[in-house]
Amino acid sequence: MSASPAPTPDQVLQMMQGKMGDTLPEWPGQLKQLAPDLLMSTAQLSQGSVQRPGSTIPLKYRHLMAVAAALGRRQSGCARSQARMAMQEGATAEEVLDVVRIARHLMAAGILDAAAPILKDLAG
Repeated sequence: MSASPAPTPDQVLQMMQGKMGDTLPEWPGQLKQLAPDLLMSTAQLSQGSVQRPGSTIPLKYRHLMAVAAALGRRQSGCARSQARMAMQEGATAEEVLDVVRIARHLMAAGILDAAAPILKDLAG
């Protein structure tokens, strides 16, 4: 039995459009034109992480984790795409909002951690 042929850059872009709809950023289309190999390797990274078929974590939760990670990096477009895909997998608006709350808390805690030397100076 032979392996199925690898998708073309056009097919990868179509798959991304199907999953992300109007939240698909411009860069995949730009990469398809300028550096299709980079588009393909980026798609392979997704197949090995969020989209990994052998994951023990349900896809909905993987997308929710990706929302939190994207928010922490201030990647609003990525967070929006991941939220949409999480909802396609059954996540509710309340679950997405909980992720936003958790990410906000962790970002705030990071500020306090960064401020620890200042707080030590002020206390001391």
